[in-house]
Amino acid sequence: MSTDSTVTAWAKKVTTPAELRRLLRHVQDESGRSIRALGAENARAKDQAGLSRSTISRHLSGDGDLPLRFVESFAVACGVSETERDALVTAWRRVRGVPTEASTTAPDQRSESDAAARPTADPGHLTTLRVMMEVATRLDGRNGGLAAARRLYERVRTARSEILGPDDPLTLEAAHNLGTVLAQLDQHTAASRVLSETYEARRRVLGPEASATLSTLENLATTTAEMGHLDAAIELFEQVLLARQPETSPGHARYADTAEKLMTALDRAGDHVRRKQVARELARARTASGDPPD
Repeated sequence: MSTDSTVTAWAKKVTTPAELRRLLRHVQDESGRSIRALGAENARAKDQAGLSRSTISRHLSGDGDLPLRFVESFAVACGVSETERDALVTAWRRVRGVPTEASTTAPDQRSESDAAARPTADPGHLTTLRVMMEVATRLDGRNGGLAAARRLYERVRTARSEILGPDDPLTLEAAHNLGTVLAQLDQHTAASRVLSETYEARRRVLGPEASATLSTLENLATTTAEMGHLDAAIELFEQVLLARQPETSPGHARYADTAEKLMTALDRAGDHVRRKQVARELARARTASGDPPD
């Protein structure tokens, strides 16, 4: 990728849509990724505006309006830094005649404690972070996609923590995804640490039986099993399974998935008695719900 100063300096000179398009094509060239590759990787992203191959080509070669959402999504997909992304957004605002958002608090109204406090959330910045999350969620193991996803989640987690706070649900969402990707990269020690911290925070903020809390606990259990700590993993899976019992949990749709993962761990641990018990419980739950047993 170009240095921040190259893209930022160019962006400062942009005054027309054609100049902005030339800069975006430069960003794409520097990323080393073709429009075909960018389109293929981004076409399946939910709620992702303008990142199919055809729309990328249309926006970069056409003469119509460039949506801000496209500029932000395209920049993130090309792997730009946050400084470069901000420069591109500023250039878009200049081209469209949109004033740069400024703080509504006058300097003389801020106390020393206010100055040291967490920055006010910029809706535009939060939108960009959401777009980064959307891009990261559909990256996979091809062409280093998981490593790129890890970097995006790390950046979003850090930025949301600074803006919203470390225990904000959006910050914890990014932390959960980061821990999950670390596990997919076989970095299980780091994944276990991130997921454990995220689980404790979600349990404290959302409650122990919230769907998001249980998702993090289940991923922590999976990572713990991959590290070979089967007894600890089984205990965690049992906690999730109990919370997802069809008789007590309104969000029991994932009960079967948890039961299957628990049975796999029990098989590995050689606990065939408990494995058969879980299998029977799962069969009864499926029969009661009208699902055919396996």
